[in-house]
Amino acid sequence: MSAATPSDVRDQRRPSLSLEWKLPIVMTAGIAAALAVLLLSTDVVLRGRAEERTRDRMSHAVTELAREVDTALFDRELQFGNVTKQPAVRRALLDAERGQRVDTLALRQAVAPIVASPDSLRPAELWDLAGRPVLSIGPAVDGVRPPPPPTSDSSSVHFSSMQLSGQRVRFWIIASVDDNGRRIGYLAQPRFVVGQRESLRMVREFLFDSVTSYLRNADASVWVTTPDRSAAPPDRVRRTATGMRAFRPGVGDLFVAEAPIPRAPWVVALELPVSHALDPLVGQTLRLLVPLSLLVVFVGAVLSLVIGRYVTRPLTELTTAAESVSRGTYDRAVTGGRDELGRLAASFDSMARQVSTARRELEQRATEAETARREAEGANRSKSNFLAMMSHELRTPLNAIGGYTQLLQMGVHGPLTPDQERDLARIERSQAHLLTLITDILDFARIDAGRVQFNVRDVLVDDVLASVEALATPLLRGRPLVFTCVRCPPAAPPALAVRADRDKLCQVLLNLVGNAIKYTPDGGTVSVLADTEDRVVHLRVQDTGPGIPNDQIGQIFEPFVQGERSLNRPEEGLGLGLAISRELVAGMGGSLSVASELGRGSVFVVALPRAAHPVGITPNPGLSLSESPTAVA
Repeated sequence: MSAATPSDVRDQRRPSLSLEWKLPIVMTAGIAAALAVLLLSTDVVLRGRAEERTRDRMSHAVTELAREVDTALFDRELQFGNVTKQPAVRRALLDAERGQRVDTLALRQAVAPIVASPDSLRPAELWDLAGRPVLSIGPAVDGVRPPPPPTSDSSSVHFSSMQLSGQRVRFWIIASVDDNGRRIGYLAQPRFVVGQRESLRMVREFLFDSVTSYLRNADASVWVTTPDRSAAPPDRVRRTATGMRAFRPGVGDLFVAEAPIPRAPWVVALELPVSHALDPLVGQTLRLLVPLSLLVVFVGAVLSLVIGRYVTRPLTELTTAAESVSRGTYDRAVTGGRDELGRLAASFDSMARQVSTARRELEQRATEAETARREAEGANRSKSNFLAMMSHELRTPLNAIGGYTQLLQMGVHGPLTPDQERDLARIERSQAHLLTLITDILDFARIDAGRVQFNVRDVLVDDVLASVEALATPLLRGRPLVFTCVRCPPAAPPALAVRADRDKLCQVLLNLVGNAIKYTPDGGTVSVLADTEDRVVHLRVQDTGPGIPNDQIGQIFEPFVQGERSLNRPEEGLGLGLAISRELVAGMGGSLSVASELGRGSVFVVALPRAAHPVGITPNPGLSLSESPTAVA
C-alpha cells in the first residue's frame, strides 16, 4: 500500500471558506456583536431610567392620594367632633346612664348633620359604655356592634379597619362622648368606602391609563379598588433595590407605590404594569435603533467585503500560485504592491522561477543520467557478452592442451624422460589453473547478465558434504593440512535437508574450501560443519589461516578483490570466487557471511532455509560421509 502524499492529504480535507470570505464574515460578526452589546446596554439604561422616572411619579401621586384621603377624613373628624359636643348628645347619654327617659327628638336634631343624605338617611348609633344602644337612626347595620375606640387613642374620633360587607367594603367612624373629661359613651356610624374618581383620573393623566389605585388595611387583610369594590391582594410582593414589585395573574409584573394614611389604619397603593411603564420609552427607542443597527451591519458587511477582497487578493493569488507549484506548474506570475504582502508575493515569484530553473536543470541531468545508465548497461552487456564469448573460445584450446598433455603422459608417443614428465606436469597444472580462471569469468558473466538458472529443491546435507569431501581431497596435493567434514549434531535428524540447487551449493562450498586450503599455512586445519537454528541450516567452512583484516572484510565479496595478492604468486585466481559464491547463495534464497580474527583464522557461513518436509530424497549411493572426521595429510 503506497503512502499518501501531502497533496492527497490536502485534497481529502473538508473544504473550507477562503480567507477572502472569512475576513468579511469575521468583521461583520464583530460589528454585529458590538451593536448587539450597544443595544443591550441601551435597553438596560433606558429601562433603569424609565423605572426611576415612573417610580418618582408614582411616589408623588400616591402621596397626593393619601393626603386627599386624609383630608377627607379630617373633615369627617371635625363633623363628628361637633356632633359629640352637642349638649343633647351628652344629656341623652347621662339620662340613659341614670335610667331616665331620653329626649330622642333633641338627640335626632343633634346628630342630623351626620345622618343626612341626599336620598336617604345614613345609619348611626349612640351607645353607652355598658354597650347598650341609646339611639339608632337609619337602616339597621346587620346587628353588628361597632368596635369600641381604643382607650390609648387621644383622638376623640377614630376610624376603624375596613371590613367586607358583601361585595362592598365598610368601615366605622367612632366618636367618643365625654362629660367633664369622663367618657360616657360613643357615637358610631358605618360608612362604605367610596373611591375618589376625580383623584384617580388625575393620577392616570399624570401617569398612565393602566395605573390602578387601591385602598387596603395596614395589615393587608382587606383590599378595595375604585369605586368601592373589594379586590384580591397581589401575588409575590417583594422589595427590590429600586422599590416594590408585585405580580397579578393576567396582568404580569407590577410597579407598586404605597403611602399610609395618618388618621386611619389604611394604606393607599398604586399598581402599574411594568410593560406599560417601560414600553413607551424603551420600545420606541429600540424600534428606532434596531433598524439603524441593521443598516449599519449591512453597510459594514459591504465595506468588509470590499476591504477583505482588497487585503486578501495578494494572498489569494499567492495561494493559487503555491498550489500550481505543488502540481508542478511554475510559470504563474504573482503580482503585489509595496507592502509586506507585495514583497512576499515578489519573493515567492522569484523563488518559483528559481525552482522552475532548477527543476529544468534537474530534469536535464536526470535525462543525461538515464542516457548514461543505458549506455553503461549496454557497455556492461557488451562486456558480459565479450567475457562469455572469450571464455567459451578460450576453453576449446585449453581443453586440447590438456588432452594432448595427458596423451604424452600416457606414453602414446613413446617413453618420457624425468625432465619431460616434470615439464608436462607443469603444463597440466597451468592448463588446469587457466581453465579454472576462465570458468570463473564465464560464471561471473552469466550471473551479471542474469542468465543463471536455479533448480531449487530439497537437498540432503550429508549428500552435499560427502561430495565436497570427495572433490576437495585432490586440492590438498600432498600439503600437510588436516581437512575434516563434521556430521550434523546427534540431535539433528538423519534426513537433514535444505532448499537449494545441489550443484551450485557444491560449487559454493568447494570454492570456500579451496580458498581455505589456499590461504591456510602448512600444519593448519580446514573444517566443514553443519548445524541448524530454527528453520535455517548453517554450513560453516572454517580455517586456521592468517585471518582477514577488519578493513577488508566488507570488500572481499566484491569482484576482482583478493586478500594479500602479489605478483610472486601467479597461481592464484582473479578474485571472483567469493563474489560468485555470494550471488549463487543469494539466488538460492540464502546468505553468505564471514567472521575473521587476525592470526586465528576465518569462518565462512552459508545460511539456507531448511526443508520443511523432505520426502523422496535418497543419498547419492556413490558417495558417503564418514561417521568421524577424516584427516587428509
